[in-house]
Parts: sequence; C-alpha cells; structure tokens
Amino acid sequence: MPMAAMLPILSLIAGIVLSLMIGFPLALGIVFAILVTLVSVKRLGFSWKQQFAFGWEGVKQTKPVLMILFLVGLLIPLLMMGGTIPAIIYYGLSIVNVSYLLVLAFLMTSGVSYLLGTSVGTLSTIGLSLMGIAHAADISAGMVAGALISGAMVGERFSPISSSRLLVLSNVGMTEAQDRQTRRPALLTAGICAVLFLVFDLFRAQSGSGDTIGMYQELLSSHYTISWLPMLPLVVLVASFSFRVKAVTALLYGIVASAILVLLTTSLDMSTFVTSMLTGYELNSGTSLDELVHGGGMLSILSVLLLIILAGFLNGILNKANLLTPIVEKMMGRTNNKTVLVAKAAVLSLLVVIISCNQTIPILVLGSTLLGRFSKLESGRELLGRTMMDTTLVMPVLVPWNGLAMVMAITLGVSTPETLPFLFFSLLLPIVTILSSRTFSTEGGLLPNKKAI
Repeated sequence: MPMAAMLPILSLIAGIVLSLMIGFPLALGIVFAILVTLVSVKRLGFSWKQQFAFGWEGVKQTKPVLMILFLVGLLIPLLMMGGTIPAIIYYGLSIVNVSYLLVLAFLMTSGVSYLLGTSVGTLSTIGLSLMGIAHAADISAGMVAGALISGAMVGERFSPISSSRLLVLSNVGMTEAQDRQTRRPALLTAGICAVLFLVFDLFRAQSGSGDTIGMYQELLSSHYTISWLPMLPLVVLVASFSFRVKAVTALLYGIVASAILVLLTTSLDMSTFVTSMLTGYELNSGTSLDELVHGGGMLSILSVLLLIILAGFLNGILNKANLLTPIVEKMMGRTNNKTVLVAKAAVLSLLVVIISCNQTIPILVLGSTLLGRFSKLESGRELLGRTMMDTTLVMPVLVPWNGLAMVMAITLGVSTPETLPFLFFSLLLPIVTILSSRTFSTEGGLLPNKKAI
C-alpha cells in the first residue's frame, strides 16, 4: 500500500494524540490531518478541486448530526426556563431511590431506548432528567452518564425500530429471526452491566442524604411552579419518538411545545430569553440550585459543531478517495479461525469509528468490505451481523470526536472522557462477542471451511 495512502490515517492519529497530550482543542489535530491528507491524496492523482468536493460531500453527510446538536442546544434552555427539567427533578427525587441510581438509570434507559429505538431521544428526555437527580443527590456525573449511555446503547442494540441496527441487518442481508438467534453475548453483557452498576451503587459513598434531597426539593419549589403542566414538552418528545418521528422533527416539536410553555407560564423579559438561548440558561439564585439547573445555549456547542464539520470533511476525502477499504483488506489478512476473524473485525471497527465521525459510515464500509470474507463461512452472514452489532454499532460512544458521542456529551453535560470508564456495555460487549465467537452457531452450526479465508 502506498505511503501516501497511509499518511492521512497516521496523521489523524498523531494529530489527535498530540492534541490530547498538549491540551489543545481536538479541532487542531483534525486540521493537521486534513492538511496532510490534502497533500497526500494530491500525490495519488486527485486534484485540489476534487478533494474539496469530496470533503464537502462528507460535511453534507454530517448534516443530521449537526441539526440534532443545534436543536438540542435550543431545547435544553427552553426546558429549564419553562420549568420542565426542574419539575422532573423534583418528582424524580420523590420517586427514584437514589441509593440505587446507577442501576436504575441503566435499566430505565435500556427500556426506554428499546421502546423508542433511539439513544439520542432517550437521553434528551429521561436521561437529562436523571442527570439532574444525580446532581441533586451529589452522585458522580461521570458514573451516572456512563450508566445512562450504556442503557441507551442496550436499547439501540436490541430495539426492533433502531435505525442503526436495521442498517446492519440490511447491509449484511440478515433477517430479524437470524438476529434473534445471535443475541446471547449481548444479553449476557447487558446482565453483567446491570450487576456492575448495582455493585457500584452498593459500594459508592451514599452522599445524597434525605436532608440534602429535601433541601433541593424546597429550593426547586421556591423558584419554580412545580406541577404536571411543565411536563407537557416531555410528553410531546416521548410521544414523537414513540411514533417513530425522525429525531430532528421530534426535537422541533419539543422546542415548539417548550417555547409555548415559556411564553404562557413565565414572565421572562426578552433580553433574558435571548441570552439564555445563546449562552445557556442560568438561574442566578445565589443558591446551590444554580449548579443543578443550568446549561444549553448555542455558543456552548459551536466548538463541537466545528469539530464535526472538520471530521466530516476529512472523512469525505478518505471515503471518496477509497483509502479506507484497502486498509481494511490489508489488516484482515488471511485466517480460518473464527475468533481471530471476529477479533480483527472488532479492531477494524474501532479504527474506522475513530476515523469516521458517525455511526453510519463504519457500518456501510465494514459491511460491504467484510461480507465477502465472512460469507466463506457457513452462517457467515449471521456471524458478521452479530459482530457488527456488538462492535461497530456500539463503539462510537467511546470516541470523543464521534458525532454520536458529542451529541450525548452535550445533552448530558458530561464529557466523553469522564464517562468513558463507565461505558460498560460498549467496552465489554466487543470482548464478550470475541470470546464467544469460537462456539458461535445458529441452526445447523457454524463450521469454517478448510480453505483459509
């Protein structure tokens, strides 16, 4: 493989590592990789004009993520101003046993995500509310966010209406019935995660005493009108996602409902309203409630939007110049061992997720590239489908500059590095599926051909 084809990948890894080590914004590392890529791909015969066209196509592919981030930035301050989040926190502190918040957060988001079929929709509704409860109970934000994201990804892995799961099935030519026969590692991992979060609940410091919770409830009721009326925007959001309305449209419905609620039930002046929408909502009560109820705003996510645009531009060049597929083929090598084959596919999944900026591109690239290789095995499609759903689908939340991880970080107000040690489902599932691949079987079993693949 020509060095000019490898330099873009190496420069991206080097740029990201240097940015993290020096403390510079990740965007600078990606800019460095873009500059190296432009020069390298020029040597492969692509003109500057062609490359910028490739990059623009990549940016256009990030449009859904950019729109979701933009709308989340608008929605959060509206939910704060209208009293929706404060009301949910108030009632949640009365209902949820905070001594077991981690395992409850994991189980609740797993169930809601399964029903809604979207991790983003789950975290922007129930997830955001549970984070508020965690802050009030003085529980580590990273731990709770890790439990919430893990649960959201469980639902996305299993939900019959999950778009990412359906894309994997379509890409490898796998049926729903075949998928149901290959779920054992994912079910086992979900069970392990529930036990782990329960153990963390039992052994973490229980700092959220009844007095502290009562204090926050008193503060909330003194600054907001606590009733069921502010819950209407949440009902609109959940109903929209339940009826499989697209994420962008559902968020728009939630924004409209929240804006109407703010206009009808509050007396905020226009200056405060505009400032909150731009820079984020701030209560400014002079109490500990200020740390609990704040966030959102457009300016706070500009750097994230820039990072996604740059990552999309770089990915567009790499994809259109066909630099990813040869790397995948080279790294897969030749093997007739199922465990080795699945392990290599998992490593490649992580590599492509690191290079890409969303969930879709890794699924499309790896599905089309690996299908021929896995098809040489009996029941190979099922093995590939399970491998991709247990690795490619869940890994994007582990990469800070991936669009899905960024959306979750902005929604919950917790950075990916803080949540990373507690993303148990996405960390453990690839390992479990690799270890179980040796005994993988569907109806009739899976036996490798004698010929090396």
